[in-house]
Amino acid sequence: MAGVSVASVSRFINSPDKVRAETRERIRLAMQECNYRYNYVAKVFATQRTQTIGLVIPTITNTVFADSTRGLQDEATRRGYQVLMVNADYDPDAEGELVRHLLERQVDGLVITASDPHGAIAGELATAGIPAVFLYSTLSEGPVSSVGIDNERGGFDATAHLADLGHERIAMLAGSFTSSDRSRHRYDGYRRCLSERGLEFEPGLVVEIPYGLEHCREGVARLMEAAQPPTAIFASNDLMAIGVMGELRAFGLSVPRDVSVVGFDDVLMSSYVAPRLTTIRQPVYEMGRRAAQMVLDALDRGGQSVPRHLILDHELVVRESTASLRRA
Repeated sequence: MAGVSVASVSRFINSPDKVRAETRERIRLAMQECNYRYNYVAKVFATQRTQTIGLVIPTITNTVFADSTRGLQDEATRRGYQVLMVNADYDPDAEGELVRHLLERQVDGLVITASDPHGAIAGELATAGIPAVFLYSTLSEGPVSSVGIDNERGGFDATAHLADLGHERIAMLAGSFTSSDRSRHRYDGYRRCLSERGLEFEPGLVVEIPYGLEHCREGVARLMEAAQPPTAIFASNDLMAIGVMGELRAFGLSVPRDVSVVGFDDVLMSSYVAPRLTTIRQPVYEMGRRAAQMVLDALDRGGQSVPRHLILDHELVVRESTASLRRA
């Protein structure tokens, strides 16, 4: 119908800029008249590539993962790839099932925010036969590439900020350690800071809860009903910190006048709540973009790559949710 060769039609589909404008229009009109639809499955069989990256995130409810997904997708789209995202809901068992599901879908590469990048999932990814990257985790070595920040140092910096303000009874509301290696590393930084500042560690001032705002009430109640409640709280992430501030108001307490609060991530909402939240900022968009870059660069090299471990800089962002300790 277009009066051109099969090769010209193929070139139009795959590299339209290499086809003359007049020929492009003739082919386009013929496709429209035939109601032609591109057979993507046929291309997969021919090229053995699906042009997709599989992405496993812990939750769709925390916008920090939306921001890194945007960075990953922008880079993937720029290089002709699509992203297939699945949500593990902070369930370590679900992570493995979802990885296997994505491998069955023949994704060309994988990016995952894992609960434990040192666990069985690392071995599974290392033998998957496709490029893979751990996102958000603090890794300096291992068989699978990674992009993240130094979460232990971030936890230290958040706690040190509170100690610098004169707080001595500093609590941590921690997300489940079995669901997130990030939470465990931030806790390690919290502990190290207390030790280096000569502050006593009190197990009762660390409360571990499942992720989700609905669990903050229980966590804050356990902290504030203690005989000597804390004057400052470091939360594993910003959503938990925002939940903490809401629950403190329910106790008749003011932030930061009575209790200072620090979060982690610097999600957009952090600068709009009242008071605005002091937090540790992660370069999440850039982390997602770099993860996609690692996977796609490996694919350009035929799928082979030496594992790379990239640690980006974080930043303490001081806002109105923290203040110097009032002394009698």
